[in-house]
Amino acid sequence: MSLRAIADVSCGDWLAGADPTLGPPGFEAYVRVLHPWAGGHDGDDDRVEGHLPEDELIALTEVLAGHTRMPNDCFHALWDGYGDLVGGEAVRFLSFAAGPMAWPGRIFTKPKPLPPPPPAFAPEVMDGPRFRVQGRGHLLFAGPVTDAGRWGAVSFGHGIPRDINSPNVMWPSDHAWCVATDIDSTWTGVGGSTALADDLLSDSRLEVVRTRHKSKEHP
Repeated sequence: MSLRAIADVSCGDWLAGADPTLGPPGFEAYVRVLHPWAGGHDGDDDRVEGHLPEDELIALTEVLAGHTRMPNDCFHALWDGYGDLVGGEAVRFLSFAAGPMAWPGRIFTKPKPLPPPPPAFAPEVMDGPRFRVQGRGHLLFAGPVTDAGRWGAVSFGHGIPRDINSPNVMWPSDHAWCVATDIDSTWTGVGGSTALADDLLSDSRLEVVRTRHKSKEHP
């Protein structure tokens, strides 16, 4: 299933001043889920920035689901600054680069101009209220934690899929944990119970290290 966009962003008021890399202070434990290496070879390249790839996101959400009373009632925030969310000429180059090559017989024929790609979401979503963390605006969605990343975005058109970022902030309605992926970070921060931290640290599908919230670094 796909997540559903919501216009009432007041459910995120408790996170207005949260650290964009770790979420709010006050949880029992915090960990960093390290993003994989961009080239797929440990140490050969930089780690993926600002995005938790699908395999790691699935593993994370499966663990998170067992540490909330509301696994089907969660909120997923997506930064509104990603260029591929908008439509029109601003993203035409993305669809052009990803599109199929022209047939050889048409190489010397002026191609028929294609219509510009549509926005990723309906106008009421693109122009709707924003959930804000540290001044950054986010589109807000609701749905099960295990549906994270299934935004329901429309394709670029012409058979070209739209690859949307993983959630930048995510939390259940009971506030049992909070997940934060800053747009420039090479890791995803998770705050929650000690049991959640222990389960993440022991999951072989993820590379996880313990950390402390910034509010606790300088007593």
